[in-house]
Amino acid sequence: MPEWPFVGRAAELGGVLASFSAGRPAIVVCGAVGVGKTRLARAAMDRLVADGSHAEWVAATQSAASIPLGAVAHLLPAGQPAATGLLALMRSIAATVAGWGGERRPVIAVDDAHLLDPASAATIGHLLARRLAFLVVTVRDGEPLADVVAAMLDDGDAASMDLPTLPPEAIDELLDHSLPGGVEGPSRRWLHRTAAGNPLALRELLRGGLADGTMRQRYGVWRWERPHRATGRVSELAASRLRGLDRATSFVLELLACGEPLPVAMLESLAGAAPIADAERSGLVSVEHSGARVQARFAHPIYREIVLSGLALSRARDRWRRLAAAALAGPLRRLDDTLRAAMWQVDGGCVTRAEVVGAGARQAIGRADLALAERLARAAREAAPGDDADRLLAQILMYRGRGDEATAVLPASRPTSAADAVTHAELLYWGQGDVAGAERILDLVSGEPDAELADAERSWLLLFDARCSEALAAARRVLDRPDAGDQAVIWAAAAGSAAAGLLGRASDAAAVHERGMTAARAREADLPWGTIEMGYGGTLAHLGIGDLNVAWALADAGYRAAVGGPAPLMAAGWVGFRGLVEVAQGRCRAASASLREAVAALEDNDTFRFVQWCLGGLAGAAALAGDTAAARSWLEQLAARPGASPPLYEPWLDRWRSWVLAAEGAISEAVETTRRAARLAGDLPAQEALAWYDVARFGGSTDLERLDHLAGALRTPFAAALAAAARGLDAGDADGLAAAARTFARLGHDLLAAEAHAAAGRTYRRDGRPALAALHAVDADGWRTPLLVDATTGELTRREREVALLAVAHSSREVARRLGLSVRTVDNYLGRAFSKLAVSSRAELRALLGRDS
Repeated sequence: MPEWPFVGRAAELGGVLASFSAGRPAIVVCGAVGVGKTRLARAAMDRLVADGSHAEWVAATQSAASIPLGAVAHLLPAGQPAATGLLALMRSIAATVAGWGGERRPVIAVDDAHLLDPASAATIGHLLARRLAFLVVTVRDGEPLADVVAAMLDDGDAASMDLPTLPPEAIDELLDHSLPGGVEGPSRRWLHRTAAGNPLALRELLRGGLADGTMRQRYGVWRWERPHRATGRVSELAASRLRGLDRATSFVLELLACGEPLPVAMLESLAGAAPIADAERSGLVSVEHSGARVQARFAHPIYREIVLSGLALSRARDRWRRLAAAALAGPLRRLDDTLRAAMWQVDGGCVTRAEVVGAGARQAIGRADLALAERLARAAREAAPGDDADRLLAQILMYRGRGDEATAVLPASRPTSAADAVTHAELLYWGQGDVAGAERILDLVSGEPDAELADAERSWLLLFDARCSEALAAARRVLDRPDAGDQAVIWAAAAGSAAAGLLGRASDAAAVHERGMTAARAREADLPWGTIEMGYGGTLAHLGIGDLNVAWALADAGYRAAVGGPAPLMAAGWVGFRGLVEVAQGRCRAASASLREAVAALEDNDTFRFVQWCLGGLAGAAALAGDTAAARSWLEQLAARPGASPPLYEPWLDRWRSWVLAAEGAISEAVETTRRAARLAGDLPAQEALAWYDVARFGGSTDLERLDHLAGALRTPFAAALAAAARGLDAGDADGLAAAARTFARLGHDLLAAEAHAAAGRTYRRDGRPALAALHAVDADGWRTPLLVDATTGELTRREREVALLAVAHSSREVARRLGLSVRTVDNYLGRAFSKLAVSSRAELRALLGRDS
């Protein structure tokens, strides 16, 4: 691992330097093992040396503690007789230190002073008493202190400092320094929680995780992927506190390691009260109130890692069985009780209550932990086979994107309830792409008591099938029923609000969204996905409406909440939506980071084929940034994904495909691809409008009348700005372009605003209005789009520009083939482009356009 920077200690370093400047004789820095005492002392010493002080380092160690003057022997002058008495040796060291004096006091750092041998401690005390040097002394919390150190702490003239753990932002800086490319949010959160601000704990976690493959990089994003056995220095130091414990206290720690946090009442029933009290007195266990319960947990997360790493599997299984028996002996009142009792049964290898394990699997679905849900469902099915167990496992397999396996497990019998029909319908749609079959299955339960669930599911399927008007109508049928259950209301409102937004009906989207959020908040404890689904629907609605500021705020807030919540996989959907918004904004680097994190997290849990949407977004972001190789690679990965993309995604994907073509210089192909996307947009009018505007951005002849019609039908500021900007490009209307640019900017469309400003500036300049042109100058900010490249190639005709852009990466023969021209014609266009741009070669053209190849 690379050397870490000195971070998060500016205030503490300032405190040490201030003590030196104030003339204090010493400062004693106290703190836990690994918190950074040594690093702070080193940094202070280096700073004082740079300012002109002489400095020496005294390291007290366990091995040297039995040797008189073992820590300070290097301060003796050369040639000092070995048989000299202790007092004479101390005076020799004092004379040596006094000889360092000058305009600035010398500095001696004494690291781990609690380990000083008595003679070294006396020597340090002698130097302190004579004030021959400024002492920076580090002491580990909880260790017995040498008399001289205790005296320093009692001396009001010496300063003292309790060194806290590193703040979260400093831990983030260390993570980003150690793991280039970034760490996904849930893994970052786990590292924060486990290291608990201790830099040594963090370093050892990372070193161990990298060594054993627990920490892996996927799609350029680092993820913590499976349990890790704690190793390294910090583990050894912490493990020393665990050695020598009596059997009863060790039993308490083993139970906690297998089930933390645990109610104290449960622990007492299994281990007795006295060992719990002993564990708490040792500082290893913390007992605290949690609502009406008193809970026990480890005082530091690393203790749990260490206990678990040393626990044999047979012993761990016994502990899990004991925990399961204790949990099942009483009522499972709290929401987590059922899930924990299910996990303990399965981990212990003894399922005695299969119905609890099945209920735990359903709770794991709600927490978006689909791997755990599958494991529990399989165990419940093995313990108590039957149609219900088959349906539960099939549902989970479908959610994990494994439709073929789910179909093989699902009973072939006719659905007997709306919930059963929902599972069948989802399998038909996501497993086989059979939307008509899915709708027929839902029709079968139209008369059942919970039929609104089937209509709610229908609204989702219609949304993904890009039939937004029908999806909104199905959602309203559910929402209009006063007796509709909350689950159905949430599903219908999430799909309905998204559909309304995509149709440009902002007020309808807001009303439907509020109805769903009311139900979701009321049931957040037992339907944790509810608020997430509503958030996804709201984000998609604002994408359709064109208000990217609100869309991004929703997605980012949802991501941050999910990362810190009980179901971190929920963060994957949020970060994916955040990335899609960032692509639309033109924030290419941020979009790439967000979407890569989503793809890495969802690759094995891709319920709605969302990875395909994210891969398309990655291609679009790379294309907008001019990275054609990366853009083409992402498209190839998209093409390799199993299963067809839902029609909802296709307008976005087609537009991004066209942007990859444009980035490669194939403008004509890009225009035709975009026109096809516009024609195929169907019941997604906002995406159709964007596609027609993209044609104009590429310099093609767009359908202005259709854009005007869409703007009138959508009635959103964004759609009106698209139509106005397209007319401005067609007619050379600088004022219209400038007005559209302002609307784009207000809605968060940074790239569209920059392009419209650039086009307005060129038109003002052409019209002899240089002052207005200057007002619309833009920084391309790394974007590579035709309207921004025109800032360089503005004197070229459209065909000359297209040939020049293709010639950057292709031979004249290949350009001729792609454009359907002769090689001579291509060379003629290229020659005219070279002349207008004052370049003489493809290499100079690449340099002018900022292309690497």
